Amino acid sequence: MCLTFGYAQKQTPSTLKFTNDLQNFTSLTELKKALRGVEIIALGENTHGLGEVFRTKAELVKFLHQEMGFGLLLFESGFGDGALAWEQLPRLSAKAYTKAFTSNYYYHSKEILSLMNYVKAKAQTKQPLLVQGIDCQPQQGYLITQMQQLIDPIDAAFANTIKRKMREFNLLYHHEHKKDSVAFYKQRKQFIQFINQCQKYLNDPQISSKPANKANIALIKKTLDGFKKTYQNIPYGGMMSWPLAYNIRDKAMFEAVQPFRKKYPRKKIIIWAQNSHIENIPKPNDRVQWMGHHLKKTYGKRYYSVGAIVYSGRDLRYNKTATFEHKKTDYLAYRLEQYQQTSLFINLRSNPQPDFLSKPLLGMESNGNEAVFAAKTRFDGILFIHHSDIPQLLKE
Repeated sequence: MCLTFGYAQKQTPSTLKFTNDLQNFTSLTELKKALRGVEIIALGENTHGLGEVFRTKAELVKFLHQEMGFGLLLFESGFGDGALAWEQLPRLSAKAYTKAFTSNYYYHSKEILSLMNYVKAKAQTKQPLLVQGIDCQPQQGYLITQMQQLIDPIDAAFANTIKRKMREFNLLYHHEHKKDSVAFYKQRKQFIQFINQCQKYLNDPQISSKPANKANIALIKKTLDGFKKTYQNIPYGGMMSWPLAYNIRDKAMFEAVQPFRKKYPRKKIIIWAQNSHIENIPKPNDRVQWMGHHLKKTYGKRYYSVGAIVYSGRDLRYNKTATFEHKKTDYLAYRLEQYQQTSLFINLRSNPQPDFLSKPLLGMESNGNEAVFAAKTRFDGILFIHHSDIPQLLKE
Protein backbone atom coordinates (compact mmCIF):
# COMPACT_ATOMS: atom_id res chain seq x y z
CA MET A 1 0.00 0.00 0.00
CA CYS A 2 1.47 3.34 -1.01
CA LEU A 3 0.82 6.72 0.50
CA THR A 4 -0.66 9.56 -1.53
CA PHE A 5 0.06 12.91 0.10
CA GLY A 6 -3.03 15.11 0.23
CA TYR A 7 -1.62 18.63 -0.02
CA ALA A 8 -3.19 21.59 -1.74
CA GLN A 9 -0.18 21.72 -4.07
CA LYS A 10 -0.11 19.21 -6.90
CA GLN A 11 1.92 16.20 -5.76
CA THR A 12 3.11 12.96 -7.30
CA PRO A 13 1.91 9.96 -5.26
CA SER A 14 4.74 8.75 -3.04
CA THR A 15 6.17 5.23 -3.28
CA LEU A 16 7.39 5.44 0.32
CA LYS A 17 6.17 2.57 2.48
CA PHE A 18 6.44 1.86 6.20
CA THR A 19 7.43 -1.30 8.02
CA ASN A 20 8.17 -2.43 11.55
CA ASP A 21 9.47 -5.89 10.66
CA LEU A 22 10.37 -6.04 6.93
CA GLN A 23 7.48 -8.43 6.46
CA ASN A 24 4.42 -6.21 6.43
CA PHE A 25 4.61 -3.08 4.27
CA THR A 26 1.94 -0.46 4.89
CA SER A 27 1.26 3.22 4.30
CA LEU A 28 3.23 5.92 6.05
CA THR A 29 0.27 6.64 8.30
CA GLU A 30 1.60 3.84 10.54
CA LEU A 31 4.57 6.08 11.26
CA LYS A 32 2.32 8.07 13.57
CA LYS A 33 2.31 5.18 16.04
CA ALA A 34 6.09 4.79 15.89
CA LEU A 35 6.60 8.49 16.65
CA ARG A 36 4.29 8.78 19.65
CA GLY A 37 6.05 10.84 22.27
CA VAL A 38 8.78 11.99 19.87
CA GLU A 39 9.57 15.70 20.07
CA ILE A 40 12.62 15.84 17.79
CA ILE A 41 13.05 13.74 14.66
CA ALA A 42 16.29 13.95 12.67
CA LEU A 43 16.27 12.99 9.00
CA GLY A 44 19.71 11.96 7.82
CA GLU A 45 21.38 11.66 4.44
CA ASN A 46 24.34 9.37 3.98
CA THR A 47 25.97 11.97 1.73
CA HIS A 48 24.84 15.44 0.62
CA GLY A 49 24.74 14.78 -3.11
CA LEU A 50 21.71 12.52 -3.65
CA GLY A 51 18.62 14.10 -5.19
CA GLU A 52 16.16 11.28 -4.49
CA VAL A 53 17.14 11.39 -0.84
CA PHE A 54 16.31 15.10 -0.82
CA ARG A 55 12.99 14.50 -2.58
CA THR A 56 11.94 11.70 -0.23
CA LYS A 57 13.01 13.63 2.86
CA ALA A 58 11.03 16.62 1.61
CA GLU A 59 7.94 14.44 1.34
CA LEU A 60 8.56 13.16 4.86
CA VAL A 61 8.87 16.72 6.15
CA LYS A 62 5.52 17.63 4.58
CA PHE A 63 3.90 14.55 6.12
CA LEU A 64 5.36 15.26 9.56
CA HIS A 65 4.16 18.85 9.37
CA GLN A 66 0.73 18.21 7.90
CA GLU A 67 -0.16 15.00 9.71
CA MET A 68 1.80 15.15 12.98
CA GLY A 69 2.20 18.83 13.79
CA PHE A 70 5.98 19.14 13.52
CA GLY A 71 6.40 22.87 13.06
CA LEU A 72 10.12 23.71 13.04
CA LEU A 73 12.63 22.52 10.43
CA LEU A 74 16.32 22.95 11.33
CA PHE A 75 18.87 22.46 8.55
CA GLU A 76 22.55 21.59 8.75
CA SER A 77 23.11 25.06 7.40
CA GLY A 78 24.22 28.47 8.63
CA PHE A 79 22.25 30.03 11.48
CA GLY A 80 22.61 33.53 10.03
CA ASP A 81 21.51 32.58 6.52
CA GLY A 82 18.47 30.75 7.85
CA ALA A 83 17.35 33.41 10.31
CA LEU A 84 17.79 36.35 7.93
CA ALA A 85 16.18 34.59 4.97
CA TRP A 86 13.16 33.66 7.09
CA GLU A 87 12.62 37.34 7.90
CA GLN A 88 12.52 38.05 4.15
CA LEU A 89 10.35 35.05 3.19
CA PRO A 90 7.24 37.12 2.25
CA ARG A 91 9.35 39.27 -0.10
CA LEU A 92 11.32 36.45 -1.74
CA SER A 93 10.21 34.03 -4.41
CA ALA A 94 10.48 30.36 -3.49
CA LYS A 95 13.53 30.06 -5.76
CA ALA A 96 15.23 33.11 -4.25
CA TYR A 97 14.47 31.83 -0.75
CA THR A 98 15.92 28.39 -1.57
CA LYS A 99 19.19 30.07 -2.53
CA ALA A 100 19.12 32.46 0.43
CA PHE A 101 18.34 30.24 3.43
CA THR A 102 21.44 28.09 2.91
CA SER A 103 24.87 28.47 1.34
CA ASN A 104 25.12 24.69 0.86
CA TYR A 105 24.99 24.52 -2.94
CA TYR A 106 23.77 20.91 -2.85
CA TYR A 107 20.53 22.29 -1.41
CA HIS A 108 20.14 24.83 -4.23
CA SER A 109 18.14 22.19 -6.07
CA LYS A 110 14.71 21.53 -7.51
CA GLU A 111 14.10 18.93 -4.80
CA ILE A 112 14.58 21.50 -2.04
CA LEU A 113 12.72 24.15 -4.07
CA SER A 114 9.66 21.88 -4.00
CA LEU A 115 9.83 21.86 -0.21
CA MET A 116 10.27 25.64 -0.05
CA ASN A 117 7.23 26.11 -2.30
CA TYR A 118 5.34 24.21 0.39
CA VAL A 119 6.92 26.34 3.14
CA LYS A 120 5.83 29.55 1.41
CA ALA A 121 2.32 28.21 0.87
CA LYS A 122 2.00 27.45 4.58
CA ALA A 123 3.71 30.59 5.89
CA GLN A 124 0.57 32.68 6.25
CA THR A 125 -1.63 29.89 7.61
CA LYS A 126 -2.36 28.96 11.21
CA GLN A 127 0.17 26.14 10.88
CA PRO A 128 3.38 27.53 9.34
CA LEU A 129 6.51 25.42 8.95
CA LEU A 130 9.41 27.51 10.24
CA VAL A 131 12.81 26.96 8.61
CA GLN A 132 16.08 27.82 10.35
CA GLY A 133 19.76 26.83 10.34
CA ILE A 134 21.91 25.45 13.16
CA ASP A 135 25.44 25.39 11.73
CA CYS A 136 28.14 27.65 13.15
CA GLN A 137 30.39 27.82 10.08
CA PRO A 138 30.85 31.39 8.76
CA GLN A 139 30.61 30.54 5.04
CA GLN A 140 27.15 32.11 4.77
CA GLY A 141 26.41 34.11 1.62
CA TYR A 142 23.08 35.70 2.55
CA LEU A 143 24.43 36.75 5.94
CA ILE A 144 27.37 38.46 4.24
CA THR A 145 25.08 40.32 1.83
CA GLN A 146 22.87 41.59 4.66
CA MET A 147 25.90 42.75 6.67
CA GLN A 148 27.22 44.66 3.67
CA GLN A 149 23.89 46.38 3.05
CA LEU A 150 23.56 47.50 6.67
CA ILE A 151 27.11 48.83 7.10
CA ASP A 152 27.56 50.38 3.64
CA PRO A 153 25.75 53.69 4.46
CA ILE A 154 28.18 54.50 7.28
CA ASP A 155 31.42 52.98 5.94
CA ALA A 156 31.32 51.84 2.33
CA ALA A 157 35.03 50.98 2.29
CA PHE A 158 34.68 48.61 5.24
CA ALA A 159 31.48 47.11 3.82
CA ASN A 160 33.36 46.26 0.64
CA THR A 161 35.83 44.19 2.69
CA ILE A 162 33.24 42.08 4.48
CA LYS A 163 32.96 39.34 1.88
CA ARG A 164 36.74 38.97 1.64
CA LYS A 165 37.22 39.03 5.42
CA MET A 166 34.55 36.39 5.94
CA ARG A 167 36.05 34.20 3.22
CA GLU A 168 39.48 34.56 4.83
CA PHE A 169 38.11 32.48 7.68
CA ASN A 170 38.91 29.52 5.40
CA LEU A 171 42.60 30.33 5.78
CA LEU A 172 42.36 28.62 9.16
CA TYR A 173 41.89 25.34 7.30
CA HIS A 174 44.79 26.22 5.00
CA HIS A 175 47.19 27.00 7.85
CA GLU A 176 46.29 23.76 9.64
CA HIS A 177 46.83 21.81 6.44
CA LYS A 178 50.25 23.45 6.00
CA LYS A 179 51.02 22.79 9.70
CA ASP A 180 51.65 26.50 10.33
CA SER A 181 50.43 27.18 13.86
CA VAL A 182 51.83 30.74 13.92
CA ALA A 183 49.82 31.75 10.85
CA PHE A 184 46.79 29.90 12.27
CA TYR A 185 46.70 31.92 15.47
CA LYS A 186 47.39 35.16 13.63
CA GLN A 187 44.42 34.50 11.31
CA ARG A 188 42.20 33.53 14.24
CA LYS A 189 43.02 36.84 15.96
CA GLN A 190 42.33 38.81 12.77
CA PHE A 191 38.98 37.08 12.27
CA ILE A 192 37.79 37.84 15.80
CA GLN A 193 38.97 41.46 15.49
CA PHE A 194 36.95 41.71 12.28
CA ILE A 195 33.86 40.30 14.02
CA ASN A 196 34.27 42.82 16.84
CA GLN A 197 34.50 45.66 14.31
CA CYS A 198 31.32 44.48 12.60
CA GLN A 199 29.50 44.44 15.92
CA LYS A 200 30.71 47.95 16.65
CA TYR A 201 29.25 49.19 13.35
CA LEU A 202 25.96 47.38 14.04
CA ASN A 203 25.66 49.34 17.29
CA ASP A 204 26.08 52.66 15.48
CA PRO A 205 22.91 54.77 16.00
CA GLN A 206 22.86 55.70 12.31
CA ILE A 207 21.68 52.20 11.50
CA SER A 208 20.63 50.65 14.84
CA SER A 209 18.00 53.35 15.49
CA LYS A 210 16.07 52.61 12.29
CA PRO A 211 13.07 50.35 13.03
CA ALA A 212 13.42 48.60 9.67
CA ASN A 213 16.91 47.44 10.61
CA LYS A 214 16.33 46.20 14.14
CA ALA A 215 15.30 42.61 13.40
CA ASN A 216 18.18 41.98 11.01
CA ILE A 217 20.70 43.64 13.29
CA ALA A 218 19.61 41.47 16.22
CA LEU A 219 19.94 38.29 14.13
CA ILE A 220 23.33 39.26 12.73
CA LYS A 221 24.66 40.15 16.17
CA LYS A 222 23.45 36.81 17.51
CA THR A 223 25.17 35.04 14.61
CA LEU A 224 28.43 36.92 15.20
CA ASP A 225 28.25 36.09 18.91
CA GLY A 226 28.00 32.45 17.88
CA PHE A 227 31.12 32.76 15.71
CA LYS A 228 33.03 34.28 18.61
CA LYS A 229 31.88 31.63 21.05
CA THR A 230 32.92 28.84 18.71
CA TYR A 231 36.12 30.21 17.20
CA GLN A 232 37.76 32.86 19.38
CA ASN A 233 39.56 30.23 21.46
CA ILE A 234 39.62 27.37 18.96
CA PRO A 235 43.00 25.62 19.24
CA TYR A 236 45.35 24.76 16.43
CA GLY A 237 43.96 21.45 15.13
CA GLY A 238 40.39 22.45 15.87
CA MET A 239 39.47 23.02 12.24
CA MET A 240 40.51 19.75 10.62
CA SER A 241 41.94 17.25 13.11
CA TRP A 242 39.96 14.15 14.06
CA PRO A 243 38.02 14.07 16.32
CA LEU A 244 38.56 17.56 17.77
CA ALA A 245 37.24 19.57 14.81
CA TYR A 246 34.01 17.59 14.60
CA ASN A 247 33.53 17.59 18.36
CA ILE A 248 33.66 21.40 18.34
CA ARG A 249 31.31 21.85 15.39
CA ASP A 250 28.74 19.28 16.52
CA LYS A 251 28.66 20.52 20.09
CA ALA A 252 27.96 23.98 18.65
CA MET A 253 25.13 22.61 16.49
CA PHE A 254 23.61 20.83 19.48
CA GLU A 255 23.78 24.04 21.47
CA ALA A 256 22.15 25.90 18.57
CA VAL A 257 19.10 23.60 18.83
CA GLN A 258 18.46 24.45 22.48
CA PRO A 259 17.36 28.11 22.06
CA PHE A 260 14.80 26.98 19.49
CA ARG A 261 13.43 24.51 22.03
CA LYS A 262 13.07 27.35 24.53
CA LYS A 263 11.65 29.86 22.05
CA TYR A 264 9.13 27.40 20.58
CA PRO A 265 8.36 24.99 23.45
CA ARG A 266 5.20 23.69 21.78
CA LYS A 267 6.72 23.06 18.38
CA LYS A 268 8.04 19.62 17.54
CA ILE A 269 11.31 19.77 15.63
CA ILE A 270 12.63 18.20 12.43
CA ILE A 271 16.41 18.24 11.91
CA TRP A 272 17.81 17.83 8.38
CA ALA A 273 21.49 16.77 8.38
CA GLN A 274 24.02 14.17 7.28
CA ASN A 275 23.79 10.72 8.91
CA SER A 276 26.78 11.08 11.22
CA HIS A 277 25.53 14.33 12.71
CA ILE A 278 22.24 12.75 13.81
CA GLU A 279 23.27 9.22 14.88
CA ASN A 280 22.46 7.96 18.40
CA ILE A 281 25.80 6.40 19.34
CA PRO A 282 29.32 6.30 17.90
CA LYS A 283 30.23 3.99 15.06
CA PRO A 284 32.98 1.45 15.89
CA ASN A 285 36.38 3.15 16.27
CA ASP A 286 34.83 6.61 15.88
CA ARG A 287 35.72 8.96 18.75
CA VAL A 288 33.65 11.95 17.57
CA GLN A 289 30.87 13.22 19.81
CA TRP A 290 28.31 14.05 17.14
CA MET A 291 25.27 16.28 17.62
CA GLY A 292 22.98 13.25 17.73
CA HIS A 293 24.87 11.78 20.69
CA HIS A 294 24.11 14.93 22.68
CA LEU A 295 20.48 14.93 21.54
CA LYS A 296 19.94 11.27 22.45
CA LYS A 297 21.57 11.75 25.85
CA THR A 298 19.43 14.83 26.52
CA TYR A 299 16.07 13.71 25.16
CA GLY A 300 16.19 9.91 25.21
CA LYS A 301 13.19 8.36 23.46
CA ARG A 302 11.84 11.82 22.66
CA TYR A 303 14.62 11.98 20.05
CA TYR A 304 14.25 9.79 16.94
CA SER A 305 17.07 9.55 14.40
CA VAL A 306 16.56 8.34 10.83
CA GLY A 307 19.59 7.28 8.80
CA ALA A 308 19.38 7.26 5.00
CA ILE A 309 20.66 4.22 3.08
CA VAL A 310 20.80 4.10 -0.73
CA TYR A 311 21.48 0.99 -2.80
CA SER A 312 22.65 2.52 -6.09
CA GLY A 313 22.88 5.75 -8.04
CA ARG A 314 24.99 8.80 -8.82
CA ASP A 315 26.37 10.99 -6.05
CA LEU A 316 27.41 14.62 -6.45
CA ARG A 317 30.76 15.10 -4.72
CA TYR A 318 31.77 18.74 -4.90
CA ASN A 319 32.15 19.33 -8.67
CA LYS A 320 32.30 15.67 -9.64
CA THR A 321 29.82 12.81 -9.85
CA ALA A 322 30.41 9.20 -8.85
CA THR A 323 28.39 6.09 -9.66
CA PHE A 324 27.84 3.45 -6.97
CA GLU A 325 26.01 0.17 -6.43
CA HIS A 326 26.35 -1.96 -3.30
CA LYS A 327 26.27 -5.50 -4.68
CA LYS A 328 28.07 -7.30 -1.86
CA THR A 329 26.37 -8.99 1.09
CA ASP A 330 28.43 -7.08 3.66
CA TYR A 331 26.57 -3.85 2.77
CA LEU A 332 23.41 -2.87 4.64
CA ALA A 333 22.04 -1.44 1.38
CA TYR A 334 22.41 -4.85 -0.31
CA ARG A 335 20.45 -6.58 2.47
CA LEU A 336 17.64 -4.03 2.25
CA GLU A 337 17.59 -4.22 -1.55
CA GLN A 338 16.46 -7.84 -1.30
CA TYR A 339 13.02 -6.67 -0.15
CA GLN A 340 12.45 -5.08 -3.58
CA GLN A 341 11.04 -1.78 -2.35
CA THR A 342 11.58 1.53 -4.13
CA SER A 343 11.64 3.50 -0.87
CA LEU A 344 11.02 2.32 2.64
CA PHE A 345 10.83 3.71 6.18
CA ILE A 346 11.92 1.06 8.70
CA ASN A 347 11.10 1.61 12.38
CA LEU A 348 14.11 0.12 14.17
CA ARG A 349 12.54 0.49 17.60
CA SER A 350 10.23 -2.41 16.84
CA ASN A 351 10.86 -6.08 17.68
CA PRO A 352 11.35 -8.74 16.41
CA GLN A 353 13.34 -7.81 13.30
CA PRO A 354 15.83 -9.56 10.97
CA ASP A 355 19.18 -10.24 12.64
CA PHE A 356 21.21 -8.30 10.06
CA LEU A 357 19.79 -5.02 11.38
CA SER A 358 21.68 -5.65 14.64
CA LYS A 359 24.95 -6.75 13.03
CA PRO A 360 27.85 -4.58 11.82
CA LEU A 361 27.54 -3.95 8.07
CA LEU A 362 29.05 -1.48 5.63
CA GLY A 363 27.37 1.75 4.62
CA MET A 364 28.31 4.65 2.37
CA GLU A 365 29.00 7.96 4.09
CA SER A 366 29.90 11.47 2.90
CA ASN A 367 31.60 11.73 -0.48
CA GLY A 368 31.83 7.97 -0.94
CA ASN A 369 33.61 7.14 2.30
CA GLU A 370 32.44 4.00 4.08
CA ALA A 371 31.77 3.01 7.68
CA VAL A 372 30.79 -0.15 9.55
CA PHE A 373 27.83 0.07 11.92
CA ALA A 374 24.86 -1.83 13.30
CA ALA A 375 21.74 -0.05 12.06
CA LYS A 376 19.58 -0.88 15.07
CA THR A 377 21.93 0.72 17.57
CA ARG A 378 23.11 3.65 15.43
CA PHE A 379 19.63 4.88 14.45
CA ASP A 380 15.97 4.66 15.52
CA GLY A 381 14.80 4.33 11.93
CA ILE A 382 16.11 3.80 8.40
CA LEU A 383 15.06 5.56 5.21
CA PHE A 384 15.99 3.13 2.44
CA ILE A 385 16.01 4.24 -1.19
CA HIS A 386 16.64 1.85 -4.08
CA HIS A 387 18.17 4.38 -6.48
CA SER A 388 19.07 8.06 -6.48
CA ASP A 389 20.50 10.41 -9.07
CA ILE A 390 22.30 13.65 -8.22
CA PRO A 391 20.24 16.70 -7.16
CA GLN A 392 18.79 18.83 -9.95
CA LEU A 393 20.68 22.04 -9.27
CA LEU A 394 18.89 25.33 -9.87
CA LYS A 395 20.12 27.53 -12.69
CA GLU A 396 20.83 31.20 -12.18
